[in-house]
Parts: sequence; structure tokens; C-alpha cells
Amino acid sequence: MTEEVNMAVDVDHVLRKELEDFAVSLAWGAGSVLMEYFSGTLSANLNIEYKDKNQKDPVTSADKTTQDYLINEISDKFPEHGILGEEDSKDSGDDALVPDFLWVLDPLDGTTNFLNGLPIFASSIGLLYKGWPLIAALYIPWPNSRGGFVLHCHRGGGCYADDGVVTVYETAKPVANRLIGLPGYFAQGMRFSKNIKGSPGELRTTGSIAYELAMTACGILQYAVIGAPRMWDMLAGALAVQEAGGTIMIRLPGEKLQEPMGSLYPDYYLGSPTFKQLRNWIGPLIGGNRQLAPLISQSIHRKSSMRSVVKMTWLNCKHIAAKRAKSKNGNTS
Repeated sequence: MTEEVNMAVDVDHVLRKELEDFAVSLAWGAGSVLMEYFSGTLSANLNIEYKDKNQKDPVTSADKTTQDYLINEISDKFPEHGILGEEDSKDSGDDALVPDFLWVLDPLDGTTNFLNGLPIFASSIGLLYKGWPLIAALYIPWPNSRGGFVLHCHRGGGCYADDGVVTVYETAKPVANRLIGLPGYFAQGMRFSKNIKGSPGELRTTGSIAYELAMTACGILQYAVIGAPRMWDMLAGALAVQEAGGTIMIRLPGEKLQEPMGSLYPDYYLGSPTFKQLRNWIGPLIGGNRQLAPLISQSIHRKSSMRSVVKMTWLNCKHIAAKRAKSKNGNTS
């Protein structure tokens, strides 16, 4: 709590609002670039590459051009700030220490949806101050007069979709016919405990972490379970959920349990992390209202694998056989 109070003193509300307004302008600019590639004059010039051998993690000209736009705008306005982007080269500034203000960017979260013509994606812009989420702005495509909206907030200022206040969906337990976000692998590897009676909700897997968290902040999803997000995937959306009246339960690197989100790098007071440390950062999380997110966090468990089931069965049989042998020897004597 002391760290958060100190942060609030260091960054006054006037500066927070200035930074938020700037982030909103960035998000609209990023949205304009993306939509030119999605359905405009540049839609035939995506130049698709893949980050992995299995071709499941694409990157396009839309990703790169949008990140270049964001970096140029931030660097011109705040040259002393740091920038961490998903599309940075892997060794970009690895050993350099992160400055107090760090912009964390995912220019296009949901690239596969984008490539397939599905308008479920986001451009995610977040700002950390000494490891604490401070500012968020996300461009979200939407069937309105502008073709999208910007979800935005600063710490302590509430959450807005353009000019309208948004809040998380309020319920003490999952509602069967309300939407939830779960990872695609959930059914194979995870399960809900008996704490969740009945249906946990109507499952949706959107293919964009930032989009799912934005929908949670807007109350469209009642909660979202995010399996292994990088910092650029979750920062803006997670702060939006908090400022919309919700809670983010997160397991930080090196921790065993999920706790309510505060600083994303609690050891910052001991010294700034390097860009490499934050590039490798992963934080599984659950977002929802202040009652539901902790309940879901306590109610999700890994399924036992067939191998572990067989092993436990074998050990149990071995234990029973040993008891029988001991009993038989006792009767004989």
C-alpha cells in the first residue's frame, strides 16, 4: 500500500489525465492504421510472417506499421519514457534498465482473427510507473458510427468507453446464460471445483486477450480466465477491469498463488528491471467483479493426467497389497 500511495504522490491527477488523453489519441491513431489494413486501401499488403515454426503466431505489416506509429508518437512527446512493444526485436535493449515511465504496447492483439476478417482484435496501449499500471487505452472495433471505440482509464479515475462510464458485470456467482472468457485449452487441462454449482457461464474464446479483458471491463463478459499473458497482452485491459470496479487476480512470476493486482514488478523499489526481464514476464490472471474473480480463482484446478491417475492407482494397489500381506503374516504367526 505504501508503494501505491507514493506512486499517487509522484504522479498527480493533472499529469495522469494528460497522459490518459494522449493514450486515447494514440489508440485512435492505431485504430486508423489497423482499419486501413483490415478493410481499407492497404488490405492487400499485409506481408504475413510467422514467429514460430508451426505458423501459429503470425505478424503482419499491420502489426509493424502500427507499432512504428505508436513508437514515433510516444518518442516525440515523451522522449525520456521507455517503450516495450510486442513486435520489438528479441534482443532489443535487453540489458538496459527500464525507466520509471514505461509504455507497454501490443499494436494488434488478435492477429489471426484480423487475418481471417474477424473484427475481434484490439490495439492495446498501457503505461507503467515504477512497475504500477497507471494508464490504459485500447482501440476496439465495433459496429457503431465510428467503426470502433476507445476504452480508457487512469489509475483512480474510473473507466470509459469513449465518453461513457463502463462497469464490470455485478454478480456474486456465475450466471448460467451470461458470457465468460476461457482459454481454448481449458477443457483439456483444467476444471472447475464443486464451489461452482451449475453452469460457470456461456463460454467464449475470442483469440485476443486484450479484447476479452476489454469486454470484461464493459460488463459483456462476466469474467475472463487468461492462461499465460505477456505484459503487453494484459496491462491495459487489466487496469481497465480494475477501474471499471473489478478485480484482477494475478499470479506474478515466481509466486504460487493468485493475488489482487498491484505492482507488476513488486521488487522495483530494489532497482529497475531490465527490458529482458519484462519481455519474459508472464502472469496468469482472472478478471471480473470483486466477488466473482476471487471465487473463480479459488475454483479452478488442473485435471489429473492419465499418467498421474495410473500412478496413483498403482500406488494405491501396492499399499492395499502390503496391508493384506502384513495382515496375513500376523494371522499366520
